[in-house]
Parts: sequence; structure tokens; C-alpha cells
Amino acid sequence: MKIQLKQKQMWLPGMALLLSFLLLIGCGIVFDYLFSRFPAVGVIIDELLAFGLPALLLYLLREERFPVYPRLKRRKGYYLQYFGFTVKFALMISLLSFLANLLIYVMTGSSQISLNSVISASSVGSKYSLLTFVAIVIIPPIVEEIFLRGMLFSVMENVAGTGLCIFMSGLCFAFLHADLFNFVGPFIAGCAYAFLSYSFDSLWPAIIAHFINNLYYYIINHLVTLYSSFGIWQYFTFINVILFLVMLYFTLRSLEIQIQHNKLLKFRPGRARLRDCISDLIGNPGFFIFVVAFFFTIIFT
Repeated sequence: MKIQLKQKQMWLPGMALLLSFLLLIGCGIVFDYLFSRFPAVGVIIDELLAFGLPALLLYLLREERFPVYPRLKRRKGYYLQYFGFTVKFALMISLLSFLANLLIYVMTGSSQISLNSVISASSVGSKYSLLTFVAIVIIPPIVEEIFLRGMLFSVMENVAGTGLCIFMSGLCFAFLHADLFNFVGPFIAGCAYAFLSYSFDSLWPAIIAHFINNLYYYIINHLVTLYSSFGIWQYFTFINVILFLVMLYFTLRSLEIQIQHNKLLKFRPGRARLRDCISDLIGNPGFFIFVVAFFFTIIFT
């Protein structure tokens, strides 16, 4: 029975990620054709299927010896504390992710910058409406966080310690974006959202932070597109650097207060050696095929 339980712990995260990736890519291609007139509808359905179905699968396969703890309940008495910190932290991470991706583009000599994986993967980025806002800013933070920082993170906690789970959460988030040029930013953001979700023992800070991130990209994509002829890009980059330094200062101050008042949960160590935990998480067919599918998509699309 112990062997079967360990096999379940090893296989489920990888298989859920593979399912999510295949649905995300496959449905995206199909829906771009089916919903060519209303691309935002395709994005919404794609997000719900690609992240909702794997999350439901993990939830249905839960059992007493294999718990799934999605952290959907708000941590009582901590709303004001984590909301203020989350907003500062989210803005800082959004700016850092943007600057990290910008650095990658500059280093590789690319002439175009992908501001958001959802925007760049479909035609909704050039159409601004309420439906587009819902497709880019509202839906992804909810369904992606429920799956990645809720269900999947909870499953990985059965295998590894908190630090490794946070790292893996960021890595999986970056792989799901299926874009090497937009890899570092999502990795940073994914780690940050996992940190928020675990530290406050609630998924809501991660959802709020993810919402702020997508809203930020949604706005700057519109501004850069609208005012590109005025040469706003060079000034916009400089402004982002200044804003990042300012938000970094306020975030560190706020983090210091959280630590002093013991508001953040302490990281839990893994139940086995780090090498064994890593082997259990990535050394399974599901995760291997997931990574192979990522590089296949990068090479042939």
C-alpha cells in the first residue's frame, strides 16, 4: 500500500501538468479557429478547460492518506495584513517580471516584446472590451491559482518541502506559458504567488497578486500600443525601473513587519532528502513528457 501511495504522489503532479499543457495548447489552436470573431470567448473556455479539469481531477483523486488542501478559505483575522502586503508585493513582482523579460529580449536582440502570454498567444490583445478584460484579467488568476497554487501545490507538499514546492510551482508556471522569451518573468511570478499562498495559508493573496499582475500587463500593453508612435517605449522602461525600486523598498518594509509580528507561516522541510524529493517530483513519466512537450512546442511553433 505504501508503494502504491508513493506512486500516486509521484505520478499525479506530472500527469496533471501534462493534461493542463496539452489542453492549453490544443484548445488554443482549435479555439483560435472556432472563435476567430470572438477570440476572448476562446481564451476563457481554454483557461477553464486547461486549468479547471486538472484541478478537478486532483480533487476527485484525493483521499485520507493523500490529502489535497487548496487553501480556498480566507485566513481569519489576517485580511487587512495580507491585503496591504500583497498589493505592494504584487506590484513589485509585476515590475520585476517585466524587467526580467525585457532583459532577455535585449540580450537576444529581439525587436518585439511579449507583454503577456495570454495576449501574445491570441488576437485579444488588440481588442479592448469588457469581455477581453474578463478573459485576460479576471479568469486566469482564479482558475490558474486554484490549479497551480491550490491543488497542485498541495499535492507536491505530500512529497517535498515548502521551498522546493515554491520553486517547482514557479517552474511549472513558466513551462505552461510555452515561451522561452517569456519564461523568466512567469517563473518569478509563479514562485511569488506560491510564497504568498503558503505564507498566509490562503489562496486569495495569490489570486489578488495574479490579478494585479495581469491588470498591469493589460494596461501597459494598451498604453504602449496606443502611444508607440510617440516614442513612449524608452521612457516607459525608465519609469518601470524607478517604480520597481520604489515598490521594492515598500515591500521589504512591509515584509519586515510581517516577520516581526509572526504573520507568515514558517517553511516546512521535506520528509526525505532533497535529492530524493526532486527525483520524486520530476522523475516520473508525466512530468518528463510535460517538459518534452514544452520544448517540442518551442521548436516547432
